[in-house]
Amino acid sequence: MTPKRLIAIASLNQFCHWFMIGLFFPVMTLLLLERGLTLFQIGAIVAVYSSTVILLELPTGGLADAIGRKRVYLISLVALFAAGLGMLIAWNFVTMMIVFFFMGMARALSSGSLDAWFVDEFQRIHPEGNLQPALARIGVFIPLGLGLGALIGGILPMTLGTVTRQIPGLTKYSGNLITITLCLIVHFFLTLRLVQEHLPETSKSVKFFEGFQQLPVVLTTSIQYGVKHPTISLLLGSAIGWGIGVSGLELLWQPQVKMLLGSDAQTWIFGVLSAGYFLASAAGNLSANPICRIFHHDYPRILLVTRLLMGIGVFLLALQQHLAGFMPVYWGLFVFNGLSNSPNAAIFNAHIPKEQRSTLLSFQSFVEQSGGLIGALCMGYISEHISIPIAWFFAAEILVLSGLAYVFLPGQKRK
Repeated sequence: MTPKRLIAIASLNQFCHWFMIGLFFPVMTLLLLERGLTLFQIGAIVAVYSSTVILLELPTGGLADAIGRKRVYLISLVALFAAGLGMLIAWNFVTMMIVFFFMGMARALSSGSLDAWFVDEFQRIHPEGNLQPALARIGVFIPLGLGLGALIGGILPMTLGTVTRQIPGLTKYSGNLITITLCLIVHFFLTLRLVQEHLPETSKSVKFFEGFQQLPVVLTTSIQYGVKHPTISLLLGSAIGWGIGVSGLELLWQPQVKMLLGSDAQTWIFGVLSAGYFLASAAGNLSANPICRIFHHDYPRILLVTRLLMGIGVFLLALQQHLAGFMPVYWGLFVFNGLSNSPNAAIFNAHIPKEQRSTLLSFQSFVEQSGGLIGALCMGYISEHISIPIAWFFAAEILVLSGLAYVFLPGQKRK
């Protein structure tokens, strides 16, 4: 397999995966509100999701290192399929908590699996290649998939939703869930066919349940490595602050826009905002390579500036009183978020060993989700009892403080 084909397969996989997530993104909070949940209950449900990811993140990452990344990713698609079907029939706070548990399980299983597969395959077929530009190219397709999915997801309640709302027990948002479950079936078989993994002999012979027996050793050695490594530990510290700050945006932007509009009748606006957000992230990923060249691949300096600009963006977003001002600020701050993805990933992957890659990538996601859990609870409480803008002021401060970790990173220069 050539590097170009590998990048193409990884890009297609990421595009399809995040397209399905995008179908749900612009209506998630609206769907939960329509089910009668309060903002604090929604924050609690997001906390259940984050807690599930936190509890399963490291074991599933270790499992991927033990039995293979492709196997674990396919299991994640099955879990996501179960969550989609469950959400169609969930009727109250408790049943929604169960659904979001399965969503968290799917997220934990998928995290660090095919990402690690790509890095290992890239380094196997192109040992001297620069990983950052390859990751940046693939990274473009993640927000593109999310953006297209979000755009369609905003239109579905006004089209297919007019049919599903006539069916007892379903709502105008059920069309989004039906579309996601159908796409999951197609994506499962595409992954089965296209993704070819070169497993070490030890992993080839390991069966699913035998993989769990290897977890204690895999997890212990990986966590010790991550905590003790000076660069990795700084990146993990910054990741938890990112999780706290961004969770406030993901949780509260929809009710804030609903308040600015006066209703949620025009769901296409939520789709456009979501699509713009993801396209802005794609623009950030596209600009990463030229900007990295301009700064001579000084990744820590790039990451510091982008994180500070994100914090400023969230602060400005909290001040907006009209949709016309909200949209460009909302999109703009995610340009900086997209720009930071590949430099951060390049530093992280450069300092972790191949045999622990899935576990340590899952450890990074574990830390981000821990921040997301803290952020969801804090932002949900603050928005419920004070206001959404005050919650965002708090998120902006956390993002700025998290960026200071990059000051202490050693220079990461690439030719």
